[in-house]
Amino acid sequence: MAEQQKIPSPEAPQAAESADVQQFKGWINEYGRPAAIGVAIAVVILLGVNMWRSHKANAAAAAAQALFSARTPEEFQMQADQAPGAPTAPIALASAAAEYYNANRFEEALESYRLFSSRYPDHMMADNARFGIAASLEALDRYAEAAEAYNLFLADRPDSPLATQARLGAARALAADGRYDDARVVYEDMIAAAPGTEAAAQAETGLLFLKKEQHSAELAAAAPAEEPAPAEEPAPAEEAPAPEAEPPAETPAE
Repeated sequence: MAEQQKIPSPEAPQAAESADVQQFKGWINEYGRPAAIGVAIAVVILLGVNMWRSHKANAAAAAAQALFSARTPEEFQMQADQAPGAPTAPIALASAAAEYYNANRFEEALESYRLFSSRYPDHMMADNARFGIAASLEALDRYAEAAEAYNLFLADRPDSPLATQARLGAARALAADGRYDDARVVYEDMIAAAPGTEAAAQAETGLLFLKKEQHSAELAAAAPAEEPAPAEEPAPAEEAPAPEAEPPAETPAE
């Protein structure tokens, strides 16, 4: 009787399956937990970024609404100081400075323009702030400082759209400070640099007023000083009348 072929043990595939399962479980134990933690961390970060973006967007919207609702320079200043890093803060601060200037509150305008220059030196409105500093000094009759501020602006930003007005401002400040020759040079340089332009026409007008102002100053300096009127001599004091002599006493009769 031929030998019966051995039937493969039915447990052999189960043994192989158990080995695969054990290998998968080992991978899970070794890598699955860190991987799951990494996914969880990524989800938390993503949620945090989305929340931060949402908060930032809401804050920006609130700042914009507050900016458009501001009416006084104090309100603009408050908006700028509450959130200096907000996108609307530079506009709020520049608006505060401009409103102060338009209200003839030049000291406060000067302070706000200087604050803008220190906070936002690279902002697109930085030129306006630096020009505003010089203009505020001129409005405060601080002519020497104003001329210096205008010239510093021109040295740093000679091609600025505000350069023409800065040159005119420098000439005005120099003239007001009594430095007529320096002011004349500024006007004449402007005329020679761009003849026939609007800038040259403004310089010609300024030069005309400068000549009149200088002539008036020279006449005033050449005029002799008026001598003070002589003081009136005081009237002599009236002499008091001499007392009348008393009559001699009568001698009684004996």
